[in-house]
Amino acid sequence: MVLCLPIAIVGFMGLCLGMSRHQRDVLGRVLSPMRSALCKAFGWTALASSFALAIARDGAAMGAVYWAGMLSLAAVLVALWTTWFSRR
Repeated sequence: MVLCLPIAIVGFMGLCLGMSRHQRDVLGRVLSPMRSALCKAFGWTALASSFALAIARDGAAMGAVYWAGMLSLAAVLVALWTTWFSRR
């Protein structure tokens, strides 16, 4: 279960870096459309993996609830990370 949160954070980072605005804020440049698509695909894959881990550990009902909580925490952490990078 410990891996669900870090994998969800990495997934949201991938989705974040799939957007040109966040690419400029974090990387200082815009990635090519192909790399942006790869970031998005990686992000969705990581989120799906974290869901699969949660379901495998706690079953469908509790795993989904646990995963929703981890998603919320991961989203807040990535939002704070993105804000920090945009202000530096």
